[in-house]
Amino acid sequence: MKHSMQSSDNGYEERAPTEQISADRLRSMYDLSARLSLSYEGLEHWFTASSRVFVVGRNLDCDLVVSTPVASRHHARFIYRKGKFVMIDQSTNGTYVQIKGNDQICLLNGEEFPLVGEGVISLGRPVEEGDPHLIRFRNPG
Repeated sequence: MKHSMQSSDNGYEERAPTEQISADRLRSMYDLSARLSLSYEGLEHWFTASSRVFVVGRNLDCDLVVSTPVASRHHARFIYRKGKFVMIDQSTNGTYVQIKGNDQICLLNGEEFPLVGEGVISLGRPVEEGDPHLIRFRNPG
């Protein structure tokens, strides 16, 4: 790892670590063909890396409209950043995520979480198996 020198306004120089990466790894970080599957009420929706953002919520202008009463109008958004699909909570009641084989976590107030593998998302309430409003996600990459 190399260090680059950065000067601040007060003349103090700070060493910031930089990492050399291969061109192949860099391309994989920005693979615009990557995609994330989101299934809700039996319908599969695809969010591709080439899209800017994918929004889930109760409002009709969302990419995935949900009928969950505790969901916000624009509950969460998904972005693709540096080779990862990231979910960002922007709700009132929180977003619960459970990756297969792991405990669920709760995101609040703009918290972010990378979606890897497969699992479920519950908007506004904890994940409960059998809940018809669960969003199932699968990241085939």
